[in-house]
Amino acid sequence: MQLKYISFGFFLLFSSTFFGQSVHQTELEQHNSSGLLEATDYETAYVAPQNSNKSNCNLNKMVYGWHPYWGGNAYQNYNWDMLSHMSFFSYEVDATNGNALSTHSFSTSAAVTAALASGNTKVTLCVTLFSSHATFLGNSTSKQTLITNLINLVSARGAHGINIDFEGLPVSQKTNFANFMVSLSNQFHAAIPNSEVSTVLYAVDWNNVFDFSIMEPAVDNYIIMGYDYYYPGSTNTGPNDPLYQFGNTYNYTLSKSISYYTNAGCPKNKLVLGLPNYGFDWPTTSSTVPSSTSGNGVAKTYAVIKTNSSGNYTAANQLWDADSYTTIFSYNNGTNRQAYINDVTGFEKRLDHTLNSGIAGIGIWALGYDDGYTGYWNAIETYLTDCYQTPCTGTIHDFGGPSKNYSNYEDYTWTIAPPNAISVDFNFSSFNIEAGYDYLYVYDGPNTSSPQITGSPFSGTTGPGTFTSSSGSVTFKFTSDVSTVSSGFLGTWSCNTDIIPPSTIISPDNTWKTQDYSVSFTDADNIGISESFMNVSDNDGAQWSANSQNGYFRDDFNQSSINSFWNTTLGAWSTNGSEILQADEVSSNSNFNTDLQQNTTQLYHWKGTIGGAGANRRAGLHFFCDDITQTNRGNSYLVYWRIDSDKCQIYKCSANSIDIQTNDDVTVHANQVYDFKILFNPTTGKIQAFLDDVLSSEWVDVAPHTSGTAVSFRSGNCSMTVDDFHVYKNRTASETISVGTTNSDVRFQNANPSSPSAEVKSIVLDVANLWSPVSSLTYNVDWTIPDTLPLNDGNLVDIDTFFTANSLDANWGLSNDLNSGINDLFFAIGTSFGATDVVNFTSIGNVNSFTQNGLSLTVGQTYYTSLKIVNNAGLERILNSDGQLLQINTAALNDNGELKEISVYPIPFENIFSVVNLELNTVLRMFDMSGKEIEIKIEMSGNKHVIATLESLSTGSYLLLFENEGQLTTKLIQKK
Repeated sequence: MQLKYISFGFFLLFSSTFFGQSVHQTELEQHNSSGLLEATDYETAYVAPQNSNKSNCNLNKMVYGWHPYWGGNAYQNYNWDMLSHMSFFSYEVDATNGNALSTHSFSTSAAVTAALASGNTKVTLCVTLFSSHATFLGNSTSKQTLITNLINLVSARGAHGINIDFEGLPVSQKTNFANFMVSLSNQFHAAIPNSEVSTVLYAVDWNNVFDFSIMEPAVDNYIIMGYDYYYPGSTNTGPNDPLYQFGNTYNYTLSKSISYYTNAGCPKNKLVLGLPNYGFDWPTTSSTVPSSTSGNGVAKTYAVIKTNSSGNYTAANQLWDADSYTTIFSYNNGTNRQAYINDVTGFEKRLDHTLNSGIAGIGIWALGYDDGYTGYWNAIETYLTDCYQTPCTGTIHDFGGPSKNYSNYEDYTWTIAPPNAISVDFNFSSFNIEAGYDYLYVYDGPNTSSPQITGSPFSGTTGPGTFTSSSGSVTFKFTSDVSTVSSGFLGTWSCNTDIIPPSTIISPDNTWKTQDYSVSFTDADNIGISESFMNVSDNDGAQWSANSQNGYFRDDFNQSSINSFWNTTLGAWSTNGSEILQADEVSSNSNFNTDLQQNTTQLYHWKGTIGGAGANRRAGLHFFCDDITQTNRGNSYLVYWRIDSDKCQIYKCSANSIDIQTNDDVTVHANQVYDFKILFNPTTGKIQAFLDDVLSSEWVDVAPHTSGTAVSFRSGNCSMTVDDFHVYKNRTASETISVGTTNSDVRFQNANPSSPSAEVKSIVLDVANLWSPVSSLTYNVDWTIPDTLPLNDGNLVDIDTFFTANSLDANWGLSNDLNSGINDLFFAIGTSFGATDVVNFTSIGNVNSFTQNGLSLTVGQTYYTSLKIVNNAGLERILNSDGQLLQINTAALNDNGELKEISVYPIPFENIFSVVNLELNTVLRMFDMSGKEIEIKIEMSGNKHVIATLESLSTGSYLLLFENEGQLTTKLIQKK
């Protein structure tokens, strides 16, 4: 197998005898003549890799690589994560009948097996025909035979489509070829859903043989063979793939090819720029660059240049052409020679142009020509994935390059948006475009909906000069007409960056809230805060929500069913764990809506996914809606994220008519959980949409909607999940939170003392579009006083009279407060209702009675007890007794007129006790502490009453009640 691999390298050394043929045809014919005709002649069997380190970056442009059947085991070094399509080269068409002259073991190729196993790369079969086009295209049977064969081959292999490589088409077959492509595409799409059909385009279409008016929209992609602008037989040295004009004469370039085909009707989003992994090395008449050639050039792969076994491709021999962006090696090995091939720097320039021109991606001829070297793959990961970041400094010029004229038919829009930039400085050092016909538009923002800078559009010799953007992004649009070109424009940019996110803090406050209260916020940023928001939510004891009539919203979707404030108008919406799922992928306009008052700057924030198996999956949110029953929610706005086209779109809906306003690139992966944010300011009309805190799209409505009554989640032909949906309102540094009614921000009190019923969240955005983390603070709320309860004079039941002038008793039920709990109780004694002139309010803790001794009370005076109950929120309830009269009967006086002391003994007692000095007509009754009366027997013995209990008593306290003209109680204790 080693010999077969070496033959692969040798066979790229073709000469000028192949002038007029493409590299595709030349190499195919060389390898067909080798006698090794099958891919399996060059490959070892596919073995799944043991360790595969997947990139953290995801392609957002097409990378379409051709794998020649003679590629050997080079496929084992392909970076499948960075290769969207691998096209097996090739199915050779028999022009007489449409059958295959050879498929070169497509059905068993190890490289195809590896690509399919990668799970990242689509596989297509390249179909080649280099002559006898009229024979084939004029025979309907042959064409149908080919189409049928291809459908069967691709389907059986589990592949994804076809690439048509018909080269040397005569102009007489222009219409036949276009119609063939339409028929091929339609049949493929019908037979193999989601299959792809593409065709190659020539670097220079000398005869105008591609009719896009017929091929569109059936064909999926068009791939420019962007190489051999200078070829082995060229009389002068030059770049194989000049990005811009090289030298002063030859003016065919990659940039011009793109402009030509887009003007001819090829959609940019279907146009792919093929790039070579090889260049040419010529003998030259001198060492001057460029030079006349003295012989035929030979092809050199990128791997050959990097390996440099000859020792000629060294840094000492390396030059750089700043016009065409090409690496050149000029050396002498006994003969002057010059080799033109792009190293990584030149390759990156072509990728950058791919981004700026807005085309679909790149192609590679051929995979494996960089075998063992990762420079190109690394460049693809840097530029053509969601990891790409605009440099903070750079050069801007027209699409003719930094010093050469631009082309006719140019129409390009590109944006410079360095990450974390707060502004960008531009300095245009030269400007010269055809006055009144060619224009440069400059927009101060991320798209053409942004306002233009002063003087834009520019034409003639008066350009933008020096200016600074008001934000971190600037968008350019350049157009040229059909004739008269000029030197164009050249400038530089540098950004002013901010990588430090802002912060927001809610001032700590652990006090209980009993009424409207103020919340203070401290926001900070190194540059400046752009927007400040807060969300107020409350908890009813079961879940958190918010008062939507006040412009706030919160649903964490933690309930077992969808909350009643949602309307599931269209779609299959259901709870799915702690989120909401819309599972109907057929529905093109699902509708999950709820009422929400909107009339100020608001932030809509949720987490979720977009998934499903369709080819047009999109989902997002309608806001500022005034009629959610209509298809486009009446007057509203809609932000959509689209998986299959990687777009974020902003729509405006007026009178239920919907119009797209932006269509910005953003990478959106199926079933990946994203953080979604949408900000709308109805005063300025500015809408910003963020995906994982990165700005996806932005638009300013000059005639904005100013109010709305609902929001609505919407999905189309996909599944969708929604979780943790919050709506914030803009705020100042201090805001008042209303409490206590159904119209308040906080409508509920604490369900218990340890469960806060209010929460305030804060988030801010700085001028660099960086978001702060969310700050939150919970609050305990109780606006009701403690529960009422009966207050009794005496130790047990409520008494009206008592006989002890030195003590007084009162009792009540155990106090309670559901929301905040009881903090303390206070009692007071006074000589009038509610008075405190005998004993002022005194803390006693959360008990249910008191006995106050040491008093000097007046006989005949009624005394009143007051009880103050204070909860943890500081709210209090005051209760007052109906009073107890201090009375003394004469029988209870001694000879000096002094009150006899009634005594009870022994205490503690054991079933029998005595009472001394008791008035004869006094009734004695005994109770346990629950109020149950105890049966007793009373006998007189001298001056004492002997009392015996007639039932067995348990150990504990009891009350003895004396009833005469009043009531008196005393506490007894039964022994153990």
